[in-house]
Amino acid sequence: MKLRYINPDAPRVKPPEYPGRSYEATVPATLDLAERAALAVNALTEPTDPDFDHELYWIADLLATTPAMYHTADDTVQAKFIQSLPLVRTMCGSTQNLDIERALLQTMLRMQGDDGLMYIPIRGRPWALPAEPSVWAGLDYLPKGDHWCPLHMTGRLLGALCIYALKEPHGPWRDAAHRLVEGFRRVTIIEDDIAYLILNCTEPGKRVEKPAKKPVGWRAGMAAWVAQGLAQCHRALGNETAGDLAQRMMRYVMRDSGCFREDGEFGPEFPDIEKSKPKLIHFHMHTNQILAALEVAQATGDKELLDRALRAYSYAVNCGQPLVGFFPEWISSIGGSWGTPHNQSEICTVADMIACAVKLSLLGHDKWDDVDRWVRNQFAECQLTDTGWLTDGHLEKVNRTKLPLPAASAGIPKYGTTERVIERCVGSFAGWPAANDWVEGNLYSIMHCCTGNATRALYYVWENILAFDEGRLRVNLLLNRASKWADLDSHIPFAGKVELKLKRALELEIRLPEWVESKQARSMVNGRPRKLTFAGWYANVGRVRKGDSVVLTFPLPERTDIVNIEKQRFTLIRRGNDVVHIDPPGKNGPLYQRGYFRAGETLWKQTTRYVPEQEIPWS
Repeated sequence: MKLRYINPDAPRVKPPEYPGRSYEATVPATLDLAERAALAVNALTEPTDPDFDHELYWIADLLATTPAMYHTADDTVQAKFIQSLPLVRTMCGSTQNLDIERALLQTMLRMQGDDGLMYIPIRGRPWALPAEPSVWAGLDYLPKGDHWCPLHMTGRLLGALCIYALKEPHGPWRDAAHRLVEGFRRVTIIEDDIAYLILNCTEPGKRVEKPAKKPVGWRAGMAAWVAQGLAQCHRALGNETAGDLAQRMMRYVMRDSGCFREDGEFGPEFPDIEKSKPKLIHFHMHTNQILAALEVAQATGDKELLDRALRAYSYAVNCGQPLVGFFPEWISSIGGSWGTPHNQSEICTVADMIACAVKLSLLGHDKWDDVDRWVRNQFAECQLTDTGWLTDGHLEKVNRTKLPLPAASAGIPKYGTTERVIERCVGSFAGWPAANDWVEGNLYSIMHCCTGNATRALYYVWENILAFDEGRLRVNLLLNRASKWADLDSHIPFAGKVELKLKRALELEIRLPEWVESKQARSMVNGRPRKLTFAGWYANVGRVRKGDSVVLTFPLPERTDIVNIEKQRFTLIRRGNDVVHIDPPGKNGPLYQRGYFRAGETLWKQTTRYVPEQEIPWS
């Protein structure tokens, strides 16, 4: 242990366990989120530095002549990884790098101070702080001591503690979570029916004093990260203080901070400066706030927050391209107009929108078609599953000695590695993709905040493909999925067909996608026709028994759409919701190379399916 932690004598951590059952199966060669989760385990554990307790390299530059990964002050986003890792392991059962997971958990406990907050060592890490404060990294000021706490990312660590508390009830996690809630309470200003943070970072012993003016814009909105963890702690562990704080924080963010207008329109990040210039609006900052509001509404039943989140979600959808799930990194002026030169997406934002759509659906506002479109397209295409385009000689590499490194949020990174960078990043998600390209222009390839956000969204979607309650199984999404109730095989987009192999007797309902009319759907149970009844989008198959085989078929249309994405014109060919061709094609990792789906005949693959003993109730 090179680094000096604030709590070096923290309790020893046991190796994490993921019990479950694995078996071989032949399945359609279509999108399988469990397979994507196995790749995500690689991405969450390999791009780390063994010389510094497996600290994350936040930036990966895959386009450079010599691919490299770098440390910056933004390595704090590893908090997202610690929350996502147990989720994706639950999806796939991967045991890759369990020793690294254990080390990260040990480090998390060593970072918890006497006041309950999580403190990162400064000394011995020359990249720990930028030369001057950086709001993008959560640094309102530069700490002077040996440790600092990024409050926003510590909110994600609270969520991680809750997950491990659910997995290991007798471990140290529950106590650590409750102590962290108390730490947040002590640095929060509470007034009437609201609460807010005066700073987005702190250090041991720093006094909290009520400011003359409440924070607005970016500085106010960062509290959403904390509120998200607090709401999760209330829902998972029953901490009422956490629920009350979360509710007050998000009431201020959504209603009073200037982050949103009453109709849901996004407000500027810095409303009190440069008033005569176009306002700078960061999409992920706002979608994270929407997601936090939904977390609170889910945990507390706050209808006002749900209504505000729904209006803001609708605004966000209209600022993107909802057929593919492209959402921009920036909006340069109020009103939703896309600016230049920014023309890339950010997978943090895409993942947020997917998570919001899942939560809205669970809260009674059916957005499953949004989830289906976005997961199948921009989201799935922007996970690094194939590295051939990086190594086959066709990519024009970037000479960073001639083309300067683009600045990360904490400056030009210089502490890094070139060791096995490409293979260590497999399973990661693109940081700055275009509509048709894995990397837009000459930007870095990966900012791992996106990997952390996207891997959590993977679980949200996977968990809700199927939903079992009181003897009834509802299929919400027609994606491949193994479970203790049934195995689902999806032929989409080869053909309009899904098959379920039942593992227990139950009532079965299957949601049709938006492009299928109820009268077009046909079902067979063990090869015999079964009449369907309908409630909204759900086809009721009725009672089925253990061992039954259910097949649902429907037409699968192929359509051509002309769309504008970031002021550029694209032609899309879609089968169902899946984009199978885009024109013009990309250059740096072209997206939608899916012509094989258009033959209309299912291709098959061998896979190892995994069913966990216990799923984590997290979405």
